[in-house]
Amino acid sequence: MSESLSFLGLAKRAGRLVSGEDAVQEAAEAGKIRLLILASDAGDKTVRHTEHQSGGKLPIAYLESDKAALGAALGWQSCAVAAVTDLGMALAFAKKLAEADPRHQSVLDALTETDRRIKARKLRKPGKAHR
Repeated sequence: MSESLSFLGLAKRAGRLVSGEDAVQEAAEAGKIRLLILASDAGDKTVRHTEHQSGGKLPIAYLESDKAALGAALGWQSCAVAAVTDLGMALAFAKKLAEADPRHQSVLDALTETDRRIKARKLRKPGKAHR
């Protein structure tokens, strides 16, 4: 199993990853997704549905691993779609993907930009005075 897929197993155990179409859809509707993940052999309907869920705003990692490999990493027989709900975990996973294959650099860039915007927003937000 690749290092990046092993990392997804860690994210799942940490409660920062959801898998399966229903769980991903529920997390998307709640606005909790940071990164969508699709197996290489996900069905056309699953791919279209996942791309629709992203609304063009969420990065999607199109893995070279098939459903069996993704499922094995997550403790299932098979898994076509998953989503990382924590930005730090999503960034770490995207870095591993980009290191292994430069085609995933756009996913890393999108997540890095999201992280930058969130940090900038937190700096602008007026907080309680420190004593």
